[in-house]
Amino acid sequence: MNSAVNHASGATLRRREPRPDAAEAGQQETLRLAALIAECVTAGIARRACILHLSHLPPDRLRPHHLRMAKSALEPLANADRARLFELPTTDIVVVWRGEAEAALSASRTAILQLFDQEERSPAEARQSARSPLWENLILPQDAGRLLTLTETILNRTEQLPLPPPPAPPLDITALATFEARLSRADVARFARRRQICARLPDGSFRLRWEKRYLSISELSASLDPEHSARADPWLFRRLTRTLDRRMLALLAAQSELNGAGPFALNLNVSSVLSSEFLRFDEAVPQILRGQVMIDVLPDDLLADPAAFLFARDFAQARGYRITLRSMTTDLLPVFSFKQIGVDFMRLRWSADLATHNLGELRAHAGSLVLTDTDTPQALLWGGANGITLFSGRAVAQAGARPLHGGMM
Repeated sequence: MNSAVNHASGATLRRREPRPDAAEAGQQETLRLAALIAECVTAGIARRACILHLSHLPPDRLRPHHLRMAKSALEPLANADRARLFELPTTDIVVVWRGEAEAALSASRTAILQLFDQEERSPAEARQSARSPLWENLILPQDAGRLLTLTETILNRTEQLPLPPPPAPPLDITALATFEARLSRADVARFARRRQICARLPDGSFRLRWEKRYLSISELSASLDPEHSARADPWLFRRLTRTLDRRMLALLAAQSELNGAGPFALNLNVSSVLSSEFLRFDEAVPQILRGQVMIDVLPDDLLADPAAFLFARDFAQARGYRITLRSMTTDLLPVFSFKQIGVDFMRLRWSADLATHNLGELRAHAGSLVLTDTDTPQALLWGGANGITLFSGRAVAQAGARPLHGGMM
């Protein structure tokens, strides 16, 4: 589940007063919700939210099994794009997500109302009724005050805790220079991570096809410059990713990294493909890996400088690399085509709105699509129904994958 859930399983729901250990977890969850809402207001980020007012129910409707069923009923929303679920110490539950997700919203709301035997009412009817509403829909940042009032009430009801810190300021030129200087001296190997790209076989099992290798930017940022947000300024972040590219290429050019390595993929900027660091990496790639290394580039690079992208694509493919266009979404799919841009794969990010999306002409290239962020069975089912066989995500990792056999293709 794509959520920020702290399970306060020790809470005695019948008394509505959590035990001390659960109380602290509930306070921290409330602070995290307040921080997220503050970020939405500060940055003007559009989000949808709902509040499940379980605290409005009588104690005999709040047994532990009621709470478990309520969270199960929220599963469709908890799988919406960028969804986060917060369990508050009052037993109320808040879900915040991106996009409309109307089908998931309707499914969760209907299940909750049926579970607690609540009739569906219009907002006007709810206002006229003496009965408090169980379900409340919100739009952020317009309705942020409603949620901030809720969190403030909860925190004031317990010990006076410090308000969540404001979002870290973005990198500026000076901070970026300091970050890059520290990065040049840092042992980046400890921040290197891997993620599996797997093929789903006809029997439903998975086989590893290649690994994505990358540096964890969030961990690097927290270690080298916790005072600033590395991603807040998109232009300076783009500059930073080029520095990270060079460090990753230098790391992988080491003989110990490539000897015995299987197929893998790298996130690179187009400019990094044409850099001296890439040439040194290319010289270090053993012959057995030729044709087995992927270069994943962003659509932004193609749109910003098509000529540079095409040149880098032709150069890399001539050297035996395969090109993937990553971070594709439904709104980008109509803009690009395999035939026009000549890439080998596209990485399509799963989101709830894909559930009703038809791939159309892209179905002919379904074998070259990688569905990422497949954290739920729903994502795997949709991918399979559309002919996709390559997946990456928690649902794949949990299922386990057979060892690589016979290379990438």
